[in-house]
Amino acid sequence: MAQDYDVVVAGGSIAGLAFAAEAARRGARVLVAEEHDEIGEPEKCDGLVSLRGLRRYGYPPEQSVIQNEIGTALIHSPSGRQVAVDATALDVVVLDRSAYDKQVAKAASSNGAEIMTGTRVTNSVEKGTEVEVKMGGAEVRSRYFVDATGPSSSLRRGILPAAKYEIEGDWIRQHVVEVFMDAERYPGFFAWVIPYGKHLAKVGAAGRGVNPFKALDGFLAGRHHKILRKVSAPIYVGGPAQRFVIGRRILVGESAGQVKPTTAGGIMTSIAGAVIAAKWTCVSLGEGKPGLLANYQPEWEAAFLKETKSMMRLRGVLEKLSNADMEALLTALATPKLVQKLSHSDFDFHASAVLGALGLPGLLRVAKVVASAEVRSLLVDG
Repeated sequence: MAQDYDVVVAGGSIAGLAFAAEAARRGARVLVAEEHDEIGEPEKCDGLVSLRGLRRYGYPPEQSVIQNEIGTALIHSPSGRQVAVDATALDVVVLDRSAYDKQVAKAASSNGAEIMTGTRVTNSVEKGTEVEVKMGGAEVRSRYFVDATGPSSSLRRGILPAAKYEIEGDWIRQHVVEVFMDAERYPGFFAWVIPYGKHLAKVGAAGRGVNPFKALDGFLAGRHHKILRKVSAPIYVGGPAQRFVIGRRILVGESAGQVKPTTAGGIMTSIAGAVIAAKWTCVSLGEGKPGLLANYQPEWEAAFLKETKSMMRLRGVLEKLSNADMEALLTALATPKLVQKLSHSDFDFHASAVLGALGLPGLLRVAKVVASAEVRSLLVDG
């Protein structure tokens, strides 16, 4: 029995769209089903990303999609101590995520993929050499099914509540990303300010076991601002899924946990997963060998697993820190040599950058602050 499509993709996320664009470019018949009425809406991601990383996998943003360029990253301790890292050499920008998703969707459509909005996949069942997919009251068949719907579809651990506002305020510094550490207000995470224009910023707060909107309102108290938009968007920090391929079901992006455990950023790593998955899907289609999909996960892991494990260990350290520990840790880390090295590192591999910049003496200083198994593993792996 002939299939309607080679691949059905559930979710018009950046990962789902990048998969569709790459697979269609390679000749596959692809259908994307997006439950919302418009690609890129609602916009839940802040869009902070390295251009270097996007160029690496073939989807650099058009100039009109870039809202802002970042020159400095400023880290605040609980007491207000500041550590500034010059980010001018890191090619970090803020994207209009809605516009960027539309750009990748346009590429997918131009390559021949079909995109259906306002259509939610309700079920998928593998039957022999095909997958029956139910969506919007209809049923289609495909040879493979791609899950790009997010972590709630396959990953339960590692989801933190988060609140995000777009605001206007005269205290916002246009080219400065700010991170605010406070173990009492944002346990296991932080608050952030990502500027996307003059006096405009995407601000957010997240933490384990907190009401993120109360935390964010508390952060903004005393800072004159006007709220332009509110978004409730849980973030995922639990690391990669154990398996990216289950039969004829392929996980990409957040569904596969291809997200940084330290910051929850995942644009580049998700696009990488999508492009690699699309390649092996098309090779499998061409040779008629589903087993070739097994090459997808090792290729992604070869590029990102070591870094992801380091991030997970750093997360383990972060979640155990008290505010006093954070003060001591930032004091230990804020050396001119370390800050200089970080300013010429790789934004997408910041855990490796931090460990490399610290070296053994720096790691020993960290170990004096936090005597934990995570730090001991960093010492061994570093």
